Amino acid sequence: MAAPRVQRILVIGAGRGGTAMLELFSDDPLIKVVGIVDVDPQAPALAIAKSLKIRSFTDLANAVEECSPCLAFNLTGDDSITDHVESRLGSGNIIGGFQARFIWTLLTRLKRTNERVTELAHHDSLTGLPNRILFYDRLNQAISRASREKETFAVLYLDLDGFKGINDAFGHGVGDALLCEAARRIRACVRASDTVARMGGDEFTVILCNVKTAANKDRVAKKIIEAISSPFPLNGKECSVSVSIGIALYPDHGQTAEQLVKIADAAMYLAKNDGRNCYRFVGD
Repeated sequence: MAAPRVQRILVIGAGRGGTAMLELFSDDPLIKVVGIVDVDPQAPALAIAKSLKIRSFTDLANAVEECSPCLAFNLTGDDSITDHVESRLGSGNIIGGFQARFIWTLLTRLKRTNERVTELAHHDSLTGLPNRILFYDRLNQAISRASREKETFAVLYLDLDGFKGINDAFGHGVGDALLCEAARRIRACVRASDTVARMGGDEFTVILCNVKTAANKDRVAKKIIEAISSPFPLNGKECSVSVSIGIALYPDHGQTAEQLVKIADAAMYLAKNDGRNCYRFVGD
């Protein structure tokens, strides 16, 4: 039985449709994108093509000559390009006009759907923060980077003190609003390069990258405690909570994601037992 034929594709037009084609077909064993062409050398899909080791062109005639034989997709909306390429590749070897616009629309919507699915799979639906899955992915990346660069970073495990009482007394609507505002306040206390995640319930985690001095992590922990201790005006009610924080350092307290989270979680319970509204390390 003969092996299935691999279809060679030339993409003409590097807009969102071209980007979608590259991303959706790059791993398809029966489709090989052999080139992408756009007159704008700064078109986003050309950079993606380069990263995928797909040839990119700014000259149409050169692209057709170098990539032939192939099936060309004209995503530009210019029918004169379809006529020109058809004269080079032959009838039936280019898709343009309504067919190309239909495919462009379909691929663009599929790309947006895939992006939305990925977003939902890796972010908390209430606060918009990274969820547990994305947190562990970021944490493993931080471990790899810190090991390579000989850096130290910190993992903070946070639990809101008194949240359950507010949630029970005022209802889930107020509780959800408090969690969203707490997430916003925590994010405001760290750098853009750091990660704030929601682990579930009223528990949050923070990855503080490249902690150069002991004062850095203490300063951030104190800043978060101060931010959370300010009253929360929610739905006409003023609510107050505090936060207990446990801190683990890489590589001093652990060298795997599981170890670091376990140590930070244990330190958070030390903070709870020491009166809450404070931060602790295991061993304090």
